[in-house]
Amino acid sequence: MVTYLEATGISLMDVLANLWFQFIQLLPGLIGAVILLLIGYFLGALFEGIIKGALLKAGLDQWVEKHERHHAIGKASVSGIMGAAAKWYTVVLFLSPAAALINFGVLSNLLYELARWLPHVIAGVIIFYFGLIIADMAEVSIESHKFKWRHFWGGLVRVVIILFVLDIALKEIGVNIVIAESTYLIILTGIVLALALAIGIGFGSALKPEAAKILKKLNK
Repeated sequence: MVTYLEATGISLMDVLANLWFQFIQLLPGLIGAVILLLIGYFLGALFEGIIKGALLKAGLDQWVEKHERHHAIGKASVSGIMGAAAKWYTVVLFLSPAAALINFGVLSNLLYELARWLPHVIAGVIIFYFGLIIADMAEVSIESHKFKWRHFWGGLVRVVIILFVLDIALKEIGVNIVIAESTYLIILTGIVLALALAIGIGFGSALKPEAAKILKKLNK
């Protein structure tokens, strides 16, 4: 019994000693990774302030609010979105070298892959955000002209632009959207055919009296 307890105690001490030894080996890398991430965060915050201030001075937020009816992301401003994107993009750039300093094996590889993927996520979000703004501006611009069905056309153009930009953003992120693209093309083709038919019928009805006059002259 005593021998069994002694063997168990020795095994436990070996495990603890091994864990402590590995921790001591990893500690410099952990400290270096934390320092790198802190540097990246402070630099990102600096870039955020510079970009946000420059866009505010340029009056971009006021210009977008004037031409945009819908709020793409709630009450978030364009300058705020761009500043935050610059900040976190800078942090992500420091994530890859920080992961290289941590010798965690599989975890380090996961962090490295995450560091490579996150810039695409940020770019995809920015693309979609500006796509929403462009879609809103296009809708407002179309509806500002006085013609029949302007609200329908404005809404249709907005939806088409949003779907197109969403396709680009998802591709940038790396999402497989082959089925979604096929569905989008089918829907768009159906809309175009329906519009062509409606326009053809409309023009046919409008030109009916003129066509009757032409036929009457030809029969004389």
